[in-house]
Amino acid sequence: MLVLLVEDNCLLAKNIVHFLELNGIDCDYASTLHQGGELLFQCHYDALILDLNLPDGDGVQACQQWKAQCLPTPIIMLTARGNLNDRLKGFEVGADDYLVKPFALPELVARLRVIAERRPAPKVLKLGDLEIDFGSHQAWRQQQPLALSKTGWQILSLLARRSPETVEREEIERMLWPDTPPDSDSLRSHLHLLRKVVDKPFDSKLIHTLRGVGLCLKVSQDEA
Repeated sequence: MLVLLVEDNCLLAKNIVHFLELNGIDCDYASTLHQGGELLFQCHYDALILDLNLPDGDGVQACQQWKAQCLPTPIIMLTARGNLNDRLKGFEVGADDYLVKPFALPELVARLRVIAERRPAPKVLKLGDLEIDFGSHQAWRQQQPLALSKTGWQILSLLARRSPETVEREEIERMLWPDTPPDSDSLRSHLHLLRKVVDKPFDSKLIHTLRGVGLCLKVSQDEA
């Protein structure tokens, strides 16, 4: 099992990661929502452990945003807020479980195993005539399957989850090559191949470039 922990308390995070590893659970770690969001859409996690009070935002709002972007990963919220209204608010935005600090680490492990075993139906996103199934890593346009490479799928998936926002080129590069970013021609080549599959055979384009900034996936207003 691979889980992602988003928690800004370094000591607590260290204890959680260590205990999970002792119980055979691999754990990636982020101390901010920004870092967590980047990791979350790069890898397939069996569960997300999300603190609510983070230095760059509110975990409840982040949960709501990620679920709206068709994130299938089950979420356990960690918080010092123990009243019923706070717990209900967490469930309303898509949390699968809730743990109030302080909590017993064996209980966290037990809850992780329960929610990770649930098999949610694949999440499907539709954008104009484009349909993306995040569960099967497949995409269609005008009901025709798109022959995407692994890298092409990663780029398209990121753009789709963030649509209609513009994603900076640097963020795409960090997602694809987190350790050793290549020269700019590498991304350009992958984008050329992706456009050839997603846009070229069709009358309208969905992948748009904002010069000097990045890319977005959206239906143009005059084509909607």
